[in-house]
Amino acid sequence: MSDSGEVVESASGSVTESSPGFRLSEQVLHAIDRQIISSGLRLIIIIPCVSILVYFMAWAFEGASPQWWIDSIQPTVNLSFSLTNSLLCAVLLIGYIFSIGFHRFRVRMSLLTFHNQVDYYKNQHRSVESLHGFDGLEYYLQKSMAGHTWTLIYALLALLFLGASILIDTGNNYGNLALLASFSFTLLSIGQHLTTRNSSFNMVEKTGLLMAYDPPVHPSTLQMVFNDLLRTHMDPLLRASYDEYIKEVESGFLKKIDRMYAREKFLITIYRHANGLDRKTMREELGEVFTKDGLDFVLDNESFSLEVWLALFQKVNQSCPAFFRMIDRLKQDLESGRSSAFPDLIFEVDMENVVTSRANLFTMMHNLSDQPRTIVYRIQTPNFEPRDIALKYQLGPGEKYWWSDTPLPLAAEGDDDVLGIMSGLLKDGTVGWQTLLPKSKGDATVSIRLEEEDGELILGRQINVRIRTEFRQWLRQSSSIFSFIVGGTGVLSSIIMSLYYLFGQI
Repeated sequence: MSDSGEVVESASGSVTESSPGFRLSEQVLHAIDRQIISSGLRLIIIIPCVSILVYFMAWAFEGASPQWWIDSIQPTVNLSFSLTNSLLCAVLLIGYIFSIGFHRFRVRMSLLTFHNQVDYYKNQHRSVESLHGFDGLEYYLQKSMAGHTWTLIYALLALLFLGASILIDTGNNYGNLALLASFSFTLLSIGQHLTTRNSSFNMVEKTGLLMAYDPPVHPSTLQMVFNDLLRTHMDPLLRASYDEYIKEVESGFLKKIDRMYAREKFLITIYRHANGLDRKTMREELGEVFTKDGLDFVLDNESFSLEVWLALFQKVNQSCPAFFRMIDRLKQDLESGRSSAFPDLIFEVDMENVVTSRANLFTMMHNLSDQPRTIVYRIQTPNFEPRDIALKYQLGPGEKYWWSDTPLPLAAEGDDDVLGIMSGLLKDGTVGWQTLLPKSKGDATVSIRLEEEDGELILGRQINVRIRTEFRQWLRQSSSIFSFIVGGTGVLSSIIMSLYYLFGQI
């Protein structure tokens, strides 16, 4: 398997490594599709929208051409204004069909590469089909492919009926009905394509499946916080590659370093580097947990390069902004030397200010004392499901006192810096992650209570949020529904009127 993890199927049916030609062709197709077809110029959206305007011009002047056309242009081209617009619309539809066909071919090639990678892992006795979330991802990709197929079918039907309208003549009743059917199928094609805009994916980039993958469930209590967050948001193929990669990473840790602490410090340092930490400081911090060979492996690895980490952290940040806001507050407290709100307990909680499909509530608890402590963490809300959650946590004493009342630098030699303290907090602390499902749109409240075992209140907080639909998703869904309704009505009307003209006079 190549560094990109791409494989292809040979003529005999066995799975082999990707040939350079196959990989290059997919890269070229993806580059053209991203820059011109589906993104960039977005011809797949612009062309049908322009054709809709041309349809209306063909309808508006089906009876008589405008005078300026009759005087200046019609004697030369010998075509009516309506027929000329119909021919122009046919050219636009042909361009639209080529755009859809190209995009569908690129998607089909990516889907083939996906299945080949799955077969490759299966032949290596490392089946990814058993990984959590695989069935949902595969269904999502197949559904996207089916959506592109129907988009192409509707566009071909639109061109077919437009050709019939041109041959029959738009001045004829049947010609007008054929033009109506062509217009309606164009709308159906647009509506069908809009349903696939949220499921874009590719296999050229290592993180190309992230946009199409939606984690079905997640752990409620994170053991290795950054590691669990990243693995939850990775698609099954990337997760299988990450598990193999992290084994190599752990083999490069210093013998005296705790493995959990080293992994969390490695990931949090990479996260800080992705957010502006300079490379020299990153090398110095990673050098505290890695051997020289291990550090070279991490920094020079092409499979998990900085671009891959940036895409991963961007995905997690979009899904769970509350978590990063929470740890950024802890970072600011450590940098400023702010004392903990409680002398023997660190407690932080955060949640999105604006909720769309679901709310992610994160809590961070850490026992600063040298004695174990049991607390009850309760969530109460009338606007989400579940409405009442009560969790009992046994907080053991940390290995060391992971806090500082004096200002700390972001990075310095040893663990007495922000990166070192944060890594220790995430290793010894308890991070909870609860998903709340909104019941309605509008303003909502979530009450957080931290209690002793006997019910005595330690801390209470209330979070106010706004529940609404994500705008781009709402716009796509509304446009798609409108296109389906108008297009379906047009097709049905053309069928009914055709039957009337055929049999109504009998």
